[in-house]
Amino acid sequence: MRTIIQLIFMYTHKNIQAAIYDIRSSMSVFSGEGCAEHLDNVLTSDVSKLSDTERIDGLVCDSNGRVTDIISCFGIGSEILILGIYENMEMTRGLLTKGIPWDRELLLYDGNDALRHCLIHGEGAMEMLGVLYPEISAIPNNSFVTVGDVIISKNTIFGEGNIDVIHRVDDDSFIQRVMSNNIGIRTSVEWESVRIGSGYPSENEADSTRLPTDIGMGKLVSLNKGCYPGQEIHARLDSRGSTKRHMVSISCSEPIVLGKQKLDNGLTVHVTSTVELGDMYMALAIVPIEIEGGYVKTASGEKFEIM
Repeated sequence: MRTIIQLIFMYTHKNIQAAIYDIRSSMSVFSGEGCAEHLDNVLTSDVSKLSDTERIDGLVCDSNGRVTDIISCFGIGSEILILGIYENMEMTRGLLTKGIPWDRELLLYDGNDALRHCLIHGEGAMEMLGVLYPEISAIPNNSFVTVGDVIISKNTIFGEGNIDVIHRVDDDSFIQRVMSNNIGIRTSVEWESVRIGSGYPSENEADSTRLPTDIGMGKLVSLNKGCYPGQEIHARLDSRGSTKRHMVSISCSEPIVLGKQKLDNGLTVHVTSTVELGDMYMALAIVPIEIEGGYVKTASGEKFEIM
């Protein structure tokens, strides 16, 4: 199934399998002495000592340990660029500005109108980056490089084959490089199909009802750092060592309905995102850990392939 997605959405440039997508993300800039320490009180990852050119990814959770946002933090001098899910922006910003000590002057700026987020996605992402930026030989993990004012970083949330590019809206240097290589940028609507097929969570999955492990984000939880909302829940679950659910991509020849669906074996799947792709349908679903692959059938007769 992944091969079909690549054939439809991957741009081939000199046999490079990759494409550039416009991503609708929330972008904020946090500044002021002690902003990293304050941010550390909110995130599941330790960002208290975030340094210049360092990238740290983490989750924002509620007191019940459920994920409310998935964010990336970029250390830029004394400021922090915070990249998150656009639809979850207001809740995250409200949490960041809540509880700021009276003796600290911390400022949170809205960067949505000033910055643009693109993602190079595919097996040949690094090769495509080399076409666009031949001067970049490597990108260290958990870091980023800059060319002019353009920030370029490996996306460690989605894993290999994903590179974030963040640039100012009034700086067309990245766009010029893209256009001069006849590559083009695909839309956020097209990205939604690739996201679902690749098994990447977004606002439908990080909706305050899912644990980090439910949506494949358990790796972004650090149990060795200071307190943050939901830490006790995460520590308790870790001590029990039991994961009950995980997220999978599914496909079907018929439309896939959002919400909970009973299977003919008595188990329940919860479809969170769905999209039509040609003559088939794909979705993301939270399913019992027992379901790992193959085919399952709903109580009403639909046949799902677990990708």
